[in-house]
Amino acid sequence: MRIGDFARLGNVSLRTLRFYGQAGLLHPANVNPDNGYRHYDPRQLAQLHQIHVLKDIGLSLSEIRQLLSRRLTARQLRTLFRESRTTLLTKMQEDAGRLARIDARLRALEGKPSGAFPEVLLRQTRPVWVVSLREKIHRYEEAEGMFEEVERRVGSAHVFGERAALWHSCANEGPTIDCEVLRFPRRPVSARGTLRAFQLPAATVASVFHLGDDRTLDAAYRTLAAWLASSPFRLVGPKREVYWLEARPGTETELLTEIQFPVIQSRDSGRARQIRAA
Repeated sequence: MRIGDFARLGNVSLRTLRFYGQAGLLHPANVNPDNGYRHYDPRQLAQLHQIHVLKDIGLSLSEIRQLLSRRLTARQLRTLFRESRTTLLTKMQEDAGRLARIDARLRALEGKPSGAFPEVLLRQTRPVWVVSLREKIHRYEEAEGMFEEVERRVGSAHVFGERAALWHSCANEGPTIDCEVLRFPRRPVSARGTLRAFQLPAATVASVFHLGDDRTLDAAYRTLAAWLASSPFRLVGPKREVYWLEARPGTETELLTEIQFPVIQSRDSGRARQIRAA
């Protein structure tokens, strides 16, 4: 069968057939040595169909060439299709999450002047090892004593970096505040008694950086709460505070606190959990 007839039967162009031959995917059954005309066997249509199927599920030409050389069985093909299906579903989920984050950022930009950047940043944190102390307190200021207790029991030389806290419940939710203070150990530590050592998992967080003291922290919480109420996300855990810059004795350092809300995409974006303003 001449190349033109084979191309029409296979619904491909002559250029595509020549390219498949150069790529080692589908060679002509024979080539006339006198004029270079290519001829194909009708039975090669099945191989051409395989190439199209494997391209359609997202495989590269090099992957297709290797698979064709192995002459896969029906069972192996089923396994291949299942793996491709799983990969595609994962990508769809990632793309859906990326689309939701774009929508959230678009909402954050509504009403802002030209060139303004959204105050709320949606980002992914990394897993990190922490040592923690969790207690019920009556005032937020009591968390300072909890930090001191962790450093006393672990040893200040064995922790590094910024301090952080998880707020499991807040002042407007009951008579006590459920606070868990975190320090980052330089190496694995053995936690005893009320101390706990664990890996804080990675999370998608809606984040706001607040520059100023605790008296103006309410505004940052209100910004996050408003963003959450109008976004396709919902809160899925205790909020986090990371104290990047703290006051030092004898200095006038301005405080820098990052507030993080762990979130996931919600099917019902009209619902939002009540968030406290510190």
